[in-house]
Amino acid sequence: MTATQPATTWHDDITINGQPYPTRHPVPDHGPNSDAYLGTLTHAQRDHLRAIHEAAHAVAALAQGAHVHYAEIVTTSTLKNTALTATGTPSGNTAVCNIPDGQSFAIFLGVGERAEDHWLHQSNQWTPLLAAGVELGAYGDRQALLKVNPHIRFGIDHNDYTVVHDLADQFVTAQWDVITTVAAALVTRLHLTGGEIADLAQLPNGIHSRTCTLPTA
Repeated sequence: MTATQPATTWHDDITINGQPYPTRHPVPDHGPNSDAYLGTLTHAQRDHLRAIHEAAHAVAALAQGAHVHYAEIVTTSTLKNTALTATGTPSGNTAVCNIPDGQSFAIFLGVGERAEDHWLHQSNQWTPLLAAGVELGAYGDRQALLKVNPHIRFGIDHNDYTVVHDLADQFVTAQWDVITTVAAALVTRLHLTGGEIADLAQLPNGIHSRTCTLPTA
């Protein structure tokens, strides 16, 4: 994955494990826990954001021909009693295999946080602080992408992380109705199989990878 565009201003106000965590807007550092930035949202709204995040991952995987095993979220009420670890506390997961290429992988990992940001705008609740909470919630996604694409960086004019966000934003805009349909079911049931997600999205579930250790959906 390669792209060139003007450098984006990223802000290093927040640190995680002693390292700056870039965000798109300047915010006060309330620590590494994303919930510390989401205080204006109810538990139900935070749960819905998580469902939007995982639904976006799942729909992106399906749309690009990957196989989705399942998607799930953890409720805010449960997370309140879960200790934060150095690698974060899992609040949701979308298990997939057979993502076809690097750009598809970037879109798959980028759409979660950008779909949440889109929902905040759509519901007229967006603030820089809430946006930062959404970005912190994507810590695992960003780490996974940067591990595979070490040439992607923040605040450079070549292969800036904004490229990932731009690709993700285009996908979220085009597939918003599908994402919200899947999210509505996920926030109620907390776990959906890949087959159930494919039915809701009206998209085929891709071929299961022969090297994948998870059972087919």
